[in-house]
Amino acid sequence: MQLGAIMAQRGDEFFNPVTRTRVVFVEVPADNGGRALIVDWFVPPGEALPGAPHSHAGPDGETAETFTVIAGTATMRVAGRDLTVAAPGAVTVGFNQVHTHPANSGDAELHVRQSGTRDRPEPETLGRVEQFLETLIALSQAGKANRRGDITNPLQAALTIDTLLLDPTFLPLLPHAVQRFAFGSMARLARWRGYKAYHAPRPTAGRQG
Repeated sequence: MQLGAIMAQRGDEFFNPVTRTRVVFVEVPADNGGRALIVDWFVPPGEALPGAPHSHAGPDGETAETFTVIAGTATMRVAGRDLTVAAPGAVTVGFNQVHTHPANSGDAELHVRQSGTRDRPEPETLGRVEQFLETLIALSQAGKANRRGDITNPLQAALTIDTLLLDPTFLPLLPHAVQRFAFGSMARLARWRGYKAYHAPRPTAGRQG
């Protein structure tokens, strides 16, 4: 993780003006010894959580993350299957399963809880995921993300993905070794040009300092 970064705390709330989604950090790794990252998303009709299709490397048959639909209706794709879940319901995503993040397929606000929990502490991995979420929001707030919430600058995207997300999270299709090489090469150039991987978003509620 980036040293000296001021990361989100429990109760912090952020708004992504590009995807029009609001996120509240319910529990961060610093709260639980690196065993869980839990966030609540509030998604208007027709919008979706940011995030391109991806998978999380890990033991087959075990759970990587869970999306619990608290209010509204969510649609997402997991392991080649299109799923629609209305509240109360949940979608469990296993390790190594390519998936999208939920989209709001209803006519009311979607409230979905994204939970990543681990039996053994993984403070470094979950901390990087937390920073990745924060960076996507920060760059969206700065006008540096497209309509899907993806980072538009290729060097910034490569550095952020390589530093905060890649391994154990990967994009589909390309072999993991190819992704490590490609993102790593661009990340080195980005660092040389003065880019930084992590950007802190502006809170809309909770801690303001």
